[in-house]
Amino acid sequence: MCCCGRDHDQVPAQVAAGSDDRLDHGHHTSGRQPGDQDPDRWQESLRTYCRDLRAWYRTHPGLLALARAEDLTALASPELLRIDDAVVGFFLRIGLSPHDAHRAWAITVLQVAGFAEVWDAWHDRQPAGADPAGWTGLPPIPLGGLPHLARVAEHSVSTEPGLLFESVLDMLVAGIEAML
Repeated sequence: MCCCGRDHDQVPAQVAAGSDDRLDHGHHTSGRQPGDQDPDRWQESLRTYCRDLRAWYRTHPGLLALARAEDLTALASPELLRIDDAVVGFFLRIGLSPHDAHRAWAITVLQVAGFAEVWDAWHDRQPAGADPAGWTGLPPIPLGGLPHLARVAEHSVSTEPGLLFESVLDMLVAGIEAML
């Protein structure tokens, strides 16, 4: 149940059934802030923004499902896009071209949203009988015929989601540094 009193995990089914209740999500996205975007400390500013965005997605997990289930273009407004404009502006201020600023913004959102949707969702709402201490991201099935995954599985260990997310941020920062 969300702060607005709705169960957003159920929204896509309602939308698919033709419900006119399309979710007034403006109060959610308007609560998201870009944080301290200091171009002189851009790596840490980006990390802070991504951590905050991850926390926001984890608080509103049904919104990602809704975005996949429904075209939300009609809900777009300048107010809802203000945060995205600020993030793109941040990437421009650190010296990225407009093309690369767009790519950096899109990849940042995709990385954070994807992590929250897949990795965090599993840890936050584990399937019945799941063992979080044993979860490495690989399914607990025989990997015969999959030599590369089998090799990696031999060395895989369970990683706390926050530590793995920091690795995602390391790779994101390195990718943006390569564009500068």
